[in-house]
Amino acid sequence: MKPLEEIIEEYQNLRDVFKNLVSSDENYKSALLEIEHRFVDLRAELRPWKSKMLKASEKRSDKNATAIKYRISFAMHKGEYEFAEGETPMYDKPPAMSSAEKFAAASRQYKEFLEQKTFYKESFVNVSDLREDIKEYINLIKDKLKY
Repeated sequence: MKPLEEIIEEYQNLRDVFKNLVSSDENYKSALLEIEHRFVDLRAELRPWKSKMLKASEKRSDKNATAIKYRISFAMHKGEYEFAEGETPMYDKPPAMSSAEKFAAASRQYKEFLEQKTFYKESFVNVSDLREDIKEYINLIKDKLKY
């Protein structure tokens, strides 16, 4: 699987080539066909990335966030929660379960999980949008080839 950064860079370069070609007055039918094929290839290369981001996003659902928060709060309640380096306890003795849930929401593990959840959801949306943008360029090229 091609790195996502390379795909994005190739997409941006291909857009620039397309814009320059369209702004020139030369006969560019064969060049447009080549660019169209390259856009189609890029779109195909993004398919596994879209699936990967969707799966990663689904692993970090609201249900999983609640489960992680509960496990952290249960460990705090039992006094078995291990604080990460730099993380200080907000209590002297193990808290009651209702208080532990509040403390769990402020824990480093839970915050990291939420950051990952946001990252993968945004990544999925961005990859989907990029595939749609490429599709629009393919359609634009087809329209230009008709004339």
